[in-house]
Amino acid sequence: MLVLDAGARVTQLRFLPDGRLLVGTWAAGDATLAIWPLSDGPILHIPLGHRQVWDEPNRVAVTPAGDRLYTTFGTLLTRDAADGRELPDGPSGAASQVIVSPDGARVVSAYREASGDTVLDGHAAGGRAWRATDPHAAHLAGFLPDGDRFLVVGNYAVAVRSFDARREFAAVPYPYSSLSHLQPSPDGRHLGVIGRHSLFVYDTAVLGKPRRLSGSGNNGNFVGFAFHPAGKTLAVIHGGPTLVKLYDLDTLKPRSKLNWKVGPLTCVAFSADGLLGAAGSDDGRVVVWDVDE
Repeated sequence: MLVLDAGARVTQLRFLPDGRLLVGTWAAGDATLAIWPLSDGPILHIPLGHRQVWDEPNRVAVTPAGDRLYTTFGTLLTRDAADGRELPDGPSGAASQVIVSPDGARVVSAYREASGDTVLDGHAAGGRAWRATDPHAAHLAGFLPDGDRFLVVGNYAVAVRSFDARREFAAVPYPYSSLSHLQPSPDGRHLGVIGRHSLFVYDTAVLGKPRRLSGSGNNGNFVGFAFHPAGKTLAVIHGGPTLVKLYDLDTLKPRSKLNWKVGPLTCVAFSADGLLGAAGSDDGRVVVWDVDE
């Protein structure tokens, strides 16, 4: 087990394909990204701007090759993952969320207009491919493995859209108007959404009624989750401020609990090879552990 000190509240964790760990922090009105090598080497710090907040899921996306980052704190920027500098040849425009396809060829960004409408921009080689206003797209979830379809959640619905066809394929009800966290599983079979003391797990192949983990107002406290890439385990922060609970993904039955007592946990992630897990905390510490699948 390795414990890192990020120095501020950890708001986002993501493993890069080469094993480095991306850590998003927030303190005193400043948002920052740090990239930790988890071995020898310098830590890269990327300031994101004064008074920028992590109020939307998917503020940051990483290309499959791990060479670029997309950040969306008001404006979509493309950054070099090696040194954090802005790159001029990437997509741009107003944005508060971003997702990237598994092959890295397509990027979708989103922002909310003053009217409340959500505007989607599809970016491909050569610049912006299309723009759409979508009532079901308050939150971008992620691309499916085919690299064309992507998932959106908002306004009481979960929907599948096509990048190339520029239309909605399917939509089913989502019971709430708000959420705090969402992501598809690495294999694209599932979509997880946290809302109102519950974690909903949708089957993306049929997109019907979701399965549900529920908690009471006192101990539900669903904060974050992560799908293990092997497709068998779901890690969830809930039921106690310092707990990561591991569930069987097929049955949603609990397997075990992890408790490092590092402070209230805020986020959890797995590496792409499934060998490492990481959990961030409100007190700025990040625990990295060896996963026993």
